[in-house]
Amino acid sequence: MKKILFEVILTIILVTQFSNLSHAQLEESYDAHGGLTTFKEFGTLEYDHEMEITEVVKLKDHQLIDLHSRNVLITGDTYKLGFDGQEAWIAPNMAALGLPPRFYSSTPFYFFGVPLLFADPGANIESLGTKELDGKEYNVVKISYNPGIGDTPDDNYVAYLDKETNRLKILHYIVTYPPLMQGKSIEELERHAAVYQQWQEVNGLIVPQKIVFFEWSDDKLGDKIVGSMTFENVSFKKKSPDQASFQKPEGAEIDNSHRAQ
Repeated sequence: MKKILFEVILTIILVTQFSNLSHAQLEESYDAHGGLTTFKEFGTLEYDHEMEITEVVKLKDHQLIDLHSRNVLITGDTYKLGFDGQEAWIAPNMAALGLPPRFYSSTPFYFFGVPLLFADPGANIESLGTKELDGKEYNVVKISYNPGIGDTPDDNYVAYLDKETNRLKILHYIVTYPPLMQGKSIEELERHAAVYQQWQEVNGLIVPQKIVFFEWSDDKLGDKIVGSMTFENVSFKKKSPDQASFQKPEGAEIDNSHRAQ
């Protein structure tokens, strides 16, 4: 009985130590990117965004985000879409984008906002220790989510944090948005990696300027580039945007693709 009790106590201690280590690693990374306190001071984020998924889609638009409600308005030359906290809508129609509008409405902002967004409620942090990649050592942290968090709570991310600067360098992940899974189980999904190639400082925050996406397997980057994102003319403002900006306009279509089975 004493042996079992000792093993239980030891397990609790080890889990607590790893949890503390995980949060410490991310807190150092938050600070390296300007700090959560600074980030939370702002209510509005805007940027010009370009995204290419090789042989799939190429998009160029302006994005407006309410950093408190996480409502989004995206305006391109041939489309306009938004998320009002409940519904995602697009005008003139669903065919205008080439991706599920609801999925796209949050994806660029999420890749822009990490690692700071990993501090959001419902995220679970696990240290994976230190790993070497291409001759460089990184602190590695896994992020998963509680059930019911967002449209894709089964997504998970593994962040490679530069040990010298504490900045995010590589983020590999799976996408579990139903229409994009193509009938595969979670175990069958390919992992991809976002490599943060260029950073910029805006209002005291270190945010991405260019991200390049690669295939990822066996804990290694593939050679093939599968996409990219760029963020220009980034602006933070203290005040939140006018909420009328996110309301569905007359004739816009609602995207319920997140409910697909």
